[in-house]
Amino acid sequence: MLSQVAHSQQGFSKDQFEQLCTWIDEHIQEQIGWSELMRESGLDHLSIQSSFAKYKATTPMTYIRKRREYFKSVRNQSERTVQFHSLIAK
Repeated sequence: MLSQVAHSQQGFSKDQFEQLCTWIDEHIQEQIGWSELMRESGLDHLSIQSSFAKYKATTPMTYIRKRREYFKSVRNQSERTVQFHSLIAK
């Protein structure tokens, strides 16, 4: 969990925000909703939303959806590369 200092602020510092984004990436395969974001950050719904607007110009749920899409595309690209190399080796 992020430091409790963040809870008293009206949003994150840039470093605290990046910590939450890292946490999201580490847990991207899990269910991540508002309750998980609030529990992990120690901030309320509006503070989280304003921080995403400030630092990423998007909403938290859109950010999470796009990160899932990104990781899925990277995984698919890796699988295609392995298949390609397998064909070349034959």
